[in-house]
Amino acid sequence: MTQAQEIKPDIDLNQFNQVFFEECAEHLAEMEQILLALSNEEPDEEKLNAIFRAAHSIKGGAGIFGFQDMTVVTHVLESLLDRIRNHEIPFNAAMIDLFLEAGDVINMQLAGHRDDAGVNQDAVVRISRKLQQLIDSSDVRCERSDAVISVSSPSSDGSVPVLHRYELVFTPDPDIFRRGVRIEQLFRELQELGELSINAGLSSFPDLAGFDPETCTICWSFNLVSPASETVIRDIFEFVADEGQLKIRETSLAVANPDAETLGEATEESVEVSGKAASPALMGNRAYDRNELAPGAYGRRAGETESTLRVGVNKVDQLINQVGELVITQLMVSQSASALDPVQYENLHRSLQQLERTTRDLQQSVMSIRLVPISIVFSRFPRMVRELAAKLGKQVELKTVGDTTELDKGLIEKITDPLTHLVRNCLDHALEIPEERIAAGKERSGTITLRASQTGGRIVIDVIDDGAGLNRARILAKAAERGIPVSDAMSDEEVWQLIFSPGFSTADAVTDISGRGVGMDVVLRNVQSIGGRVQILSEPGQGTRVTISLPLTLAILDGLSVAVGDEKFIIPLNSIIESLQPAAGCLKTVNGKNVVHVRGDYIPIIPLHELFNLPARVTEADKGILVLIDVEGEKAAVLVDALLDEHQVVIKSIETNYRKVDGTAGATILGDGRVALILDVGSLLLMHKSG
Repeated sequence: MTQAQEIKPDIDLNQFNQVFFEECAEHLAEMEQILLALSNEEPDEEKLNAIFRAAHSIKGGAGIFGFQDMTVVTHVLESLLDRIRNHEIPFNAAMIDLFLEAGDVINMQLAGHRDDAGVNQDAVVRISRKLQQLIDSSDVRCERSDAVISVSSPSSDGSVPVLHRYELVFTPDPDIFRRGVRIEQLFRELQELGELSINAGLSSFPDLAGFDPETCTICWSFNLVSPASETVIRDIFEFVADEGQLKIRETSLAVANPDAETLGEATEESVEVSGKAASPALMGNRAYDRNELAPGAYGRRAGETESTLRVGVNKVDQLINQVGELVITQLMVSQSASALDPVQYENLHRSLQQLERTTRDLQQSVMSIRLVPISIVFSRFPRMVRELAAKLGKQVELKTVGDTTELDKGLIEKITDPLTHLVRNCLDHALEIPEERIAAGKERSGTITLRASQTGGRIVIDVIDDGAGLNRARILAKAAERGIPVSDAMSDEEVWQLIFSPGFSTADAVTDISGRGVGMDVVLRNVQSIGGRVQILSEPGQGTRVTISLPLTLAILDGLSVAVGDEKFIIPLNSIIESLQPAAGCLKTVNGKNVVHVRGDYIPIIPLHELFNLPARVTEADKGILVLIDVEGEKAAVLVDALLDEHQVVIKSIETNYRKVDGTAGATILGDGRVALILDVGSLLLMHKSG
């Protein structure tokens, strides 16, 4: 028998590593999500199969891409899960924590390869040992009545399970090398199962003149003697063999511990399962099918087409920037053409209108690429809530609403830390221990609700708990201790804002969870840095709601351009209620502040020229235009010289290119090439209050 020699295809696998890293992270997240959703009862078959598929996919990918250290834990985990789903080992609730710990170790190994981070090898050995102990502690036996074959795990008396001989023929795709598949890794995995011999052959001799070394013209035949099942062997080829490319003929050996002599004398007999002979039609079944005997291609489902395409964020950002420049150019062309006679140049104007519609549609389509569901953030919290609740001795249920609400990926990355702080505060400060909740007439288990929704052009995220609520007297006392000016006449809203002060905390003791006063000020600072706002509502004994309002995207917005002197500003359209020119009788002065009376409400007037210290053509409200804006239910009237036009503008960071300008959310380039500041209406209102 000829042993296979080392095969080293000249292919750089680094180009495929990033894909593996992303898929592995997705499998780990899926496995964790399923585990956290399990109750103390035994999970159903579908969930067990899903966890097994995730572990198996990680193991298979790690083996193919050469990350052998990652196959250590996944191999034992996969074996244990396979025993559980086959009802050979009973499931219990303690296994959930063990599987979560195994996922953490695999994640640590993944980070080691992806980020060049350190890997704790002791943790790898420890979790592998724990998983193996579960396998070894159970005496697994499977009886096949008609073939009278008994399979059992190795026991302390040295008994060996029944061996089988397999004949395999593998005819891969001609482009298998180009896909980065390492054939020698398949050989190593087969060799780990038992005694292996390999033969390689050519179906036809290639034409040397047109010979391509990256085109596979070889087929392999294997003889394997192993106690492993056919399913285990097929799993090795799951990612590299399509239907019909792998054929397995199984024969059994009549002795349990054959030596070299008895191997040659052993008689072959067909193996029957449940009284039916194995049919060739069963070739090509996949381990992850619900029906494990269903035909289909390995690694891809029959007739299935790719529904997603992985593209780097940098490429998407580059595309968005280019479309933004296209929009600016289109505005410039339209503005230049506006001076031309619309009758004489009718065709030109019609074409420019079509260009504007097409450009807007293109921009919206490109922007949608960058939108991702907020479930990416919400899915991180079940694990954290579960572990912290157990640590604090509390019973907590986490509910999520609006998981499919889409948000710009840039905002997703920046909102994660603020939400993490808020959820931790709910667990540590807001929710009571079970005994206190029962004494207060509440359910034993507390509830934290994460809710996301879209309102106009903004995303609203609520973090709601049914705990004790904020303690007004305690917050005022702590603020006074820190030298913050307070008074009993302050409204609840003003008191709640005190908890955002740097270093502020009402905790009696510092723990590893909270108490250092570095949480809520981080929440406010991070949210404000992305154009967001934070609002708190609380009722003693009933709970607290923290509302975060964010712009839908950081790239584009619909805005109204206004003039103040020689300058132009953009007011976000979703913040505008209406615009009006007030009569002199509607203008009043209250506590030294100018207000306008509109339908029973007295609305403060914000003179834009005063905030930005600009010379204005109009300084009196009754001679200018008031743009009424809404900021989280609070209204204001911005005084401007004139209204110009409605635009869909591309947001540019003024802080990156110049410096931070209070009251602005960025800048944009108008059709005439001038730069206009985009106003942050929330900041304008705060500036006016503090002025």
